[in-house]
Amino acid sequence: GCVVPWQKSANKFICPCHGSQYDDNGKVVRGPAPLSLALAHTTTVDGNIAVSQWTEEDFRTGLKPWWA
Repeated sequence: GCVVPWQKSANKFICPCHGSQYDDNGKVVRGPAPLSLALAHTTTVDGNIAVSQWTEEDFRTGLKPWWA
């Protein structure tokens, strides 16, 4: 998979591999990607960023997350 950076000038995430575009919540707004970006929980632990899997409902779609 590709790292999908935030493009400040376009105010959205844009995939450098296939050109899909995502809003500020990671919801796909222009394909070819058929799905939104995966969500994750983040916390700070002893000054480090910790990432854990998002298993709750995807608030953007109301569905179970496709990545869980």
